[in-house]
Amino acid sequence: MSSYSPLERRPHHLAPRLETARVALVCRDFSGGTESHVGLRISADYTAKTLRQNGIWAEAWSVKSAEDLIKRLRLTHATAVGQNDVRPSHVVISAPWVEPKDLIAMAEEFQEIVFLVVSHSSVGFLSADPHAIKILREVADMHMMSHNILVGGNSKKFVDWATETWGVHAIFAPNLYDMSEIFQHRDRNWQPGTLLRLGLFGANRPLKNHIGGAAAAAELAMKLGTPVELHMSSGRNEGGSMAAINEMLSGIPNLTLKQSGWLPWPAFRRLVRTMDLIFQVSYTESFNVVSADAIAEGVPVVASDAIDWVPDWWKAQSDVPRDLARVAERLLRDPTTSHQGRQALTAYVADGISAWKQFLGTLSA
Repeated sequence: MSSYSPLERRPHHLAPRLETARVALVCRDFSGGTESHVGLRISADYTAKTLRQNGIWAEAWSVKSAEDLIKRLRLTHATAVGQNDVRPSHVVISAPWVEPKDLIAMAEEFQEIVFLVVSHSSVGFLSADPHAIKILREVADMHMMSHNILVGGNSKKFVDWATETWGVHAIFAPNLYDMSEIFQHRDRNWQPGTLLRLGLFGANRPLKNHIGGAAAAAELAMKLGTPVELHMSSGRNEGGSMAAINEMLSGIPNLTLKQSGWLPWPAFRRLVRTMDLIFQVSYTESFNVVSADAIAEGVPVVASDAIDWVPDWWKAQSDVPRDLARVAERLLRDPTTSHQGRQALTAYVADGISAWKQFLGTLSA
């Protein structure tokens, strides 16, 4: 390790290496809160925390507009120069919300900074936001022409598609998860005949397939003949129908629906800790932080194959409630699920850290 300060060497954008990287993970601030639905900020916080644990200077920023972002960049850059410190080298914009004209202006003012616009979803979820697709497509054109504007995604499925379709080497910048907050002593196994607590969390969107998870919970209640509580998030209905779920669960013996509202993330983690099993059976996903939260708390997850990093045998056919219930019952009876979940999440994070190091430690602009 050299004893020279970073500013006594060639700058990062000319001689990239991890010790001169400084990353800002930027989210748009809609609420200013820490509720569990502010998923992009939570993911940014945990990605920054994990990068720091691996020797990479990373920060999570929330800004209300492109104007706020440029002001913060100017201040951070000036402070770094004044303190003879490492200057920002990468600005990773979580989700395509900065308009192309504003992005071009930033890139021209800070030509030594790499600006990466990340699709926060796999391809399927983008159907809900045509303007986001337009921004990503235009950023891909800039990627080809500019030395410091890049397009990428936190989903390998999106990155592979964008690379092939738009003809640029889209950057893979996956969500990371802090593995230091996982406790093995929280492992638990449900005992037949006792209360079964099921979680079905997240925004109520059609692509999240909450109704499929609710149908599987109803089947478990009928088949197992044990009291069942189905816990759902409430307060953020984005096209899904709670009325349909209520009708589906009406009259099912032993089944009680409980809605928790939107909680600060630590409180949400504590709620997840009390569950016996979580359903996350989305039709399309990139990472799915709820699944990681459950694994961190020793709780198994019935997932769709869209959440490709969980153990294969945890996955079920998302549109077949009986298959969801079948996998759920198997998970409930297997004492090794907590260990297997941790192994899968650990492997995912290790691969993700390698992807970030490759991006940050090479000449990527």
